[in-house]
Amino acid sequence: MSCKKDNCVCNKVRKIAEVQDAVSNNDHCRNGSCEQSIKDLLSPTGNGNGNDTIPFMLLCGCENTFAGLLPYFAWGAKKLDNDCSTIIPSPFFKVKKFKDDYDCCAILELLIPTQCPSKPGCPFKFGGFKGTGVCVEVDLSCFTGITCFNGTTLTDASEDDMTHALGMMRELRSTLGGGMPQ
Repeated sequence: MSCKKDNCVCNKVRKIAEVQDAVSNNDHCRNGSCEQSIKDLLSPTGNGNGNDTIPFMLLCGCENTFAGLLPYFAWGAKKLDNDCSTIIPSPFFKVKKFKDDYDCCAILELLIPTQCPSKPGCPFKFGGFKGTGVCVEVDLSCFTGITCFNGTTLTDASEDDMTHALGMMRELRSTLGGGMPQ
C-alpha cells in the first residue's frame, strides 16, 4: 500500500474528530454523506439528538484491481472476562484522536454493527453500532475513500454482542468476496 502525504480521507477524519470532541469526551477507548453527518452531529436542532459519534468505513488504498472499492478491515485484540483473548475484525470505526506528532496518524476504535431483522435481498443489514473498546493506530494517508454513517450514541458491546457481530462480519466479508477465518 503506498501512502500519500496530503490526503482528503485524513482531512475528513480529522474534521470528524474535531466535531466529536465538541459534543463529548472522545479520549477514552472503550447514510448520509460525511458532511451531512458532521452537520447533524453539531446541530442542536438537527438529526444529532445528543449523538456523539460519526461511524465510518475506510476504503482500501491497496495497489490492486479493487483499490478504493473494498472496505478496510482492521483487526484488534480484546481481553475477555475469562482471561482469554480474542481477535475482533471490523471495517467500522470511531476516531478517538490524532497522534500529536503525525498529521495523518489516528487512533481508531473498532465498532461492531447491531443487527436488524433480515429482509429478502438484503444479505447484510444493520441497525447501529456498539463500541468494542478495541483501538488501532492507522496511517489515514493510505486510504482512498471514506464512507460515513449517520451520527449515533455508542454503548459498549458485550461479549455476546461481539460473538454475534463476528458472524455478521463473516457474512459481510463473504458478500464482498474476501476470506475471513472461520
